[in-house]
Amino acid sequence: MSDKELRPVFKALADESRRRILDIVKVNAGISVGDVAERFDFSRFAVMKHLRILEEANLLKIQKDGRFRKIYLNSVPIQMIYDRWLSKYSRHWAKGLTRLKYQLEDEEKIMNKEVKQVYVMYIRTGIEKLWKALITADITPEWFAGMSVRFEPKVGAPLTYETNAPDGKIMRLVQGKVLEFLPQKSLTYSFSLQVDEKVKADKESRVRYELEDLGETIKLTVTHDQFESETQSYVGTSQGWPMHLSNLKTFIETGKVLALPKMH
Repeated sequence: MSDKELRPVFKALADESRRRILDIVKVNAGISVGDVAERFDFSRFAVMKHLRILEEANLLKIQKDGRFRKIYLNSVPIQMIYDRWLSKYSRHWAKGLTRLKYQLEDEEKIMNKEVKQVYVMYIRTGIEKLWKALITADITPEWFAGMSVRFEPKVGAPLTYETNAPDGKIMRLVQGKVLEFLPQKSLTYSFSLQVDEKVKADKESRVRYELEDLGETIKLTVTHDQFESETQSYVGTSQGWPMHLSNLKTFIETGKVLALPKMH
């Protein structure tokens, strides 16, 4: 993450009210702007200003839903700070960043909460290169924890993420099917973790990649939704996606990968 990209993130995180907004959105995914404003003593205008700063820093994703706007946390910038700054400046940043990271990863249960994950990132590359990195079996292992994606580019085709087990056998860690395939625009697929018997019992969820060409950069939005509740699949993927997407950006922009913990 470049200095230019980092400036708005640190500016947004420097304010206590904005950090509180992130906490609220984390445990109330899909909360409306009005519901956020009701939790503060200051004016709705002031809350809107804070939301705008957080959105400009790419820490929030605000989506229109009829007359309302729903807000989701985008934890990728925080993960990227953790990945690329912590080891270099650990004595200066470790205490504050890890506290913030753990607060945002808190799995506190909130009734009637919408269980949905939305991640947004801006990658300096061409749309063809990024698209290939998302859909090509020989490339996905570089950034997706060694997992190769395999599918035919047509609606209804089976889709899997596979890796090699220590004994040389193929392990299918994710299976699903293609729900939408629009080259260099979007890919949507059903998602079922296969890592153990307990998580296999979770209801199938859905993943969607959306690419938008902005010229020098590509805007990538990853939405993971249709979870039945805060299942093991939800908890596991909410921890995995920020790391994988941070690794994707680093890999595409530098050709290198991050030293991330193994997920399987």
